[in-house]
Amino acid sequence: MIQKTKLLEGWRISTLGDIFDFEKKSKIKAGEGVKKGKYKFFTSSDIQSKFIDKSTFDGEYLIFSTGGGAGVHYCNEKFSTSTDCFVVKVDKRLLTKFVYYFLFANIHLLESGFKGAGLKHISKDYLKKIKIVYPENKETQKHIVSILEKAESAKNMRKDADELTKDYLNSVFLEMFGDPLTNPKKWEVKPLKEFGEIKTGNTPPRSKPEYYGDYIDWIKSDNINTPFTFLTKGEEMLSEEGAKVGRIVPKKSILVTCIAGSLSCIGNVAIAGREVAFNQQINAIVPNNSVNEYFLYYLILNTKKYIQNSSTQSMKGMISKSVFESIRYICPPLPPQLKFSKIVEKVEKLKEYQKESKTQIDDLFNALMQKAFKGELVA
Repeated sequence: MIQKTKLLEGWRISTLGDIFDFEKKSKIKAGEGVKKGKYKFFTSSDIQSKFIDKSTFDGEYLIFSTGGGAGVHYCNEKFSTSTDCFVVKVDKRLLTKFVYYFLFANIHLLESGFKGAGLKHISKDYLKKIKIVYPENKETQKHIVSILEKAESAKNMRKDADELTKDYLNSVFLEMFGDPLTNPKKWEVKPLKEFGEIKTGNTPPRSKPEYYGDYIDWIKSDNINTPFTFLTKGEEMLSEEGAKVGRIVPKKSILVTCIAGSLSCIGNVAIAGREVAFNQQINAIVPNNSVNEYFLYYLILNTKKYIQNSSTQSMKGMISKSVFESIRYICPPLPPQLKFSKIVEKVEKLKEYQKESKTQIDDLFNALMQKAFKGELVA
């Protein structure tokens, strides 16, 4: 694409090899990163979420994920990386953040470089051959970066607002009902089986393709391994015939992951926003008349570790239906549950607005990046 683009006056093409100076690779393992620490710690993930108490770099650099999938990060402070990263210094002809935005906007250039069987990797040689177009005038680069930074700042503010919304409801729940494990408000405690009917999902035989179609969502654990309150759309659906042999639960049911490839996924929870079928990795609770679905959702959401402690604790966690039914929880009277539910419903409407706003901001940011590297943001 870049080779076929007619260059604007004052713009030029270079390879990343011409403008990159690769630093020595780190020997720190990704597992050494923690949730809190003095310095940012970059791994092969495209999201920086780990920290560490020692820094190996100090200054303005780009960091590239080398294993698994494409990721590029910008950092201008003390930081460390795992051995799964390339760290580069950018030639003074270009602003480091300009190069970052160019690669972020053209992430497909990095994605195409991941090769190999099993866990894919990108090579230093491949990175060096990627071509970048840029204005030679540093002031033009600064102008473009300034516009994109403002757009990115709006994205980050939207993200922060979403996090505050989530934290707000957790805080309201704890204020109204107290810690559900220590039960300081002395609510009645019951096993989950008394909160409603509990069902374990199943998989209709694959040998009968007529069981699969477009009649009803067939939910897997991926559909509740999300930050969303409600289930996401299933990648597969059952036919009407398949629904007759599948396990179905109505709208407002609570679905919980009880079998997973890792213990950390046990206890993930979501509300069914419509009637769904689901597989055997999931237990569903169909709340009875004494339990509100929003109360039950936040009850489980705030006690994920408690549920995990009931699992087999193996590398592949598992909670049987009988064990799940026996887990004991606080069960306040229905009126305070309904009061909490009304608060949640108002916030859910706000979250829908935030979701629309996020989409608009993301679209704007992506459009600005495309314009930037066509020279359309130059004053």
